Amino acid sequence: MIDVLEVPAPGAVADATEQGLIFPIPGAQKNTVVFEPRDGESIQSLTAKSLEFKAGNRTMLRVRKVRIDIFITDARFAVACSKYDKGGGWVGGATAMVVFNSVSKARAKLRSRGKMLAGQVRYPWLRWVASSPKTGYTSEETLILQCAAENGTAMTLTLTLPKNIEASRVAAEIADRAARYRLSSEELDGEARMGIETHLGGQSRVTVGGEKQVFEMAAPRPVSEDSARISPQAGPSGRGGSRFPSRLRPPHRRHHPGRCSVPAAVRGSAWRTLSALPAERRSKRE
Repeated sequence: MIDVLEVPAPGAVADATEQGLIFPIPGAQKNTVVFEPRDGESIQSLTAKSLEFKAGNRTMLRVRKVRIDIFITDARFAVACSKYDKGGGWVGGATAMVVFNSVSKARAKLRSRGKMLAGQVRYPWLRWVASSPKTGYTSEETLILQCAAENGTAMTLTLTLPKNIEASRVAAEIADRAARYRLSSEELDGEARMGIETHLGGQSRVTVGGEKQVFEMAAPRPVSEDSARISPQAGPSGRGGSRFPSRLRPPHRRHHPGRCSVPAAVRGSAWRTLSALPAERRSKRE
């Protein structure tokens, strides 16, 4: 899911999907990942300033006061941070050894040119995504995602977002994309399908404790190479364009298929849409 990973040498990535099943492939440029065809053409990108990863109750990774790039695609939520050990509060460990038995043979063959902190939550793995809003001068917008290893260990990723990003809108986007991906790629029973369908449009959040808002996904899969291979046959949503419901988009702005209209609450330098580019170009920073 997330770890300090080797950055592949140029030309070393033959199959980004197969080599990046559990952990994403770090990109050639700083704070990037190599995209897969199933990531789609409407990739949302924003930043975070801190990250914490827990396996059960144990903190495995923590980084603060650095730039962390976030990518929300049609297939997964991914993060990347090249200067993970330059900020304050860095805590790191071999997370793969705790929650996974092995790394794929395809991944082990990659030649290295440095290291990067990178991770991902594929949508079949997602148990829930939650947000906590800024409530005062010292509080911050927080985004939280959880999935589980095959041995049942809960894995929780918590990110602190910039002041100009509403975590609740980001969580809604993730929930909507996750629902579309799973509905188009899995055979779900009636109850699970109905539960996932409620997340379309990102309007099914439950408020916990008066502040925290949670989208809980039905019948999530454990993190494994098999579940990472679950893939839609004809695109995760069956259509292009924005995943935000129309009432969340800025007023008086025409929606064009294939291009995401970003809500005013999350527009600006910290949030951007990556255009439809070939995979080898999309891995580079704009």
